[in-house]
Amino acid sequence: MKIDSDVPLPRHLKGRIRIGSLPLLDLGVGDSILVECSPDEIDRVLHSVRTRLSRLHSKNKGFRFSSTAEKKGIRIWRV
Repeated sequence: MKIDSDVPLPRHLKGRIRIGSLPLLDLGVGDSILVECSPDEIDRVLHSVRTRLSRLHSKNKGFRFSSTAEKKGIRIWRV
């Protein structure tokens, strides 16, 4: 097997958003956090956040969340 160098990353991987760690398990019911991002990243960040919330809910059935886009980023509430 040959190792290739300087091969550009495919576009669908290049544009991934990394939102870092979120204190979701520390939120109490009714608490919220804001994931700040630029207006042109909101759609991708919202998708990433909702994917993470879905995975968290599947592993921790007692945790439910709601999220929405705001001017400064994505707001996440624990419900």
